[in-house]
Amino acid sequence: MVFAFTLPTTSPLSFQSFITSSTHPSLPQSASTARHALRLALKAHKRLPRGARQDAHLPTVLSTLTEYLPYLFAISHGLSGKPIQNESSTNAASRSGEEVEITLRAEIESAWRPTLSSAGGLLNTTSDSKKWAAPMRNGRVLGRGIDFEIAFTLTTMGYVLSRLAKTGVVDAMYASVTPTAEQRTAAVQSATRNLLQASAVHLLLASSPAFTVATGLAVPDLDPAAQSALSSLALAEATLLAVLKDDAYVVACIQARNPNDRDWMVRAPEIPKVRALLFARLCVRAAEYAEQAAAGLGAVGSVSGRGGGVDDDLVRYAGVLGRVSRARACRFFGVDAELAGKIGEGIAWLRAARTPLGLRAAAGSSAAGTEESAPSKGGLSRLKREWTERREERRISKDAGGGRERSDKSGALDPGDDAGRDEEGRVIAMLESKWVHMNDTINTQLIPASAPLLSNLPSGRDIHSPPAPYKPPALDEDQLIRMRAPPDENVDLHFGSDPDDSDEDVSVLPQSHGPPGGFPDRSETASTAYY
Repeated sequence: MVFAFTLPTTSPLSFQSFITSSTHPSLPQSASTARHALRLALKAHKRLPRGARQDAHLPTVLSTLTEYLPYLFAISHGLSGKPIQNESSTNAASRSGEEVEITLRAEIESAWRPTLSSAGGLLNTTSDSKKWAAPMRNGRVLGRGIDFEIAFTLTTMGYVLSRLAKTGVVDAMYASVTPTAEQRTAAVQSATRNLLQASAVHLLLASSPAFTVATGLAVPDLDPAAQSALSSLALAEATLLAVLKDDAYVVACIQARNPNDRDWMVRAPEIPKVRALLFARLCVRAAEYAEQAAAGLGAVGSVSGRGGGVDDDLVRYAGVLGRVSRARACRFFGVDAELAGKIGEGIAWLRAARTPLGLRAAAGSSAAGTEESAPSKGGLSRLKREWTERREERRISKDAGGGRERSDKSGALDPGDDAGRDEEGRVIAMLESKWVHMNDTINTQLIPASAPLLSNLPSGRDIHSPPAPYKPPALDEDQLIRMRAPPDENVDLHFGSDPDDSDEDVSVLPQSHGPPGGFPDRSETASTAYY
């Protein structure tokens, strides 16, 4: 799945107080208006309850970001003396570039609330006192210069794109009515586009020298190493989505638990033959990207000696995603072996997949000629085993989610917050139970040791070309023409603090999504149905 980033908030900013333009006098006012709309959208998003209402507001936030960024880059080009080039314009003069002259009255200052920084990443702790490594105001980091403003705005855009990808996948996979293959494919393709664009945005921040200078403040959110790791994390998630699109085993496992599904009355879920070896190589590549991201995020702060850095939840999520990817690769190697008639080797691959997931070997499963099997037991032993398995699932969910719990009374995680660990464990358990039963009653093949299999995984394979850095948008010809006029003096916008400018956490309503493996909109009849 995709990590659920928390969107930052920002303080008011009026560009008229810092810059003027002799060629485009309305540019500062227009930029302030666009930024004010973004600030209001971020405030409104934070105050919405987590779940469906907050997810439905994400396109509004993305729209305000898309409208604000061209003004930011126009100001940046004007301050650096570069012309604004608009390749989409039909006018050759506009495509060649239009000069925007900007006079700097005072250094632009803005404040953003970091959301990925741990407490230690913003504080320099000494034996005598604590002082901020970066100037702070009301919990927000104060930055100077247009590049600081651009860096935080682009980072927010990357978070929004990732959140949109997560929402699309969760809604498609855990819908109350099982979606068709076409609906699932469309949702995954849309989510993949968002993730690739998010990767390109983070790559721009990691590779641009100007933004590297702007992030000289000790803010882990904007650290070039953190941005590079976020780009790799988005690539890992996009690669796994390419596998999820055709992973009928996950779909069948989810459908079997859906209390609103009625397809079982008509036909059993179809498991078509999959390109197992290709999927396994893709999963290995996703694991490499995720492990690269986890190492990069974990190194932020420690390299510079600041002691702290990116929040542990994100670092832990990237590590779990890498382990889930390797487990999924083992599962597909097992599927390939089972399709070739080597069911004993397939079971060994499934048991090898349990190691990166941290799952115990399945109890009560017997297999011919293997030391990993144990005789099945009933009575009190069975009750004890089921209780142990439930406790293990709760522990796995808590560990994978980094202790992040919902604000409703259930305290469960959203689907995908554990990087797909719970879902992959269910699929492996389902296949192992089926294959062990087949092997015990029909094939009776020897099951080789599983430990050597995990250490001999092949190299990964890319399905997506690494994206080029994000290309910033430019103001179109009509907007530039309008801004040559004087600013509208009748526009009375208040960009200062208002009584409702508090960033205090509001009470959060229960979410619409259930825990991993849960489904929304359960009816009273469906919740009491027995199959």
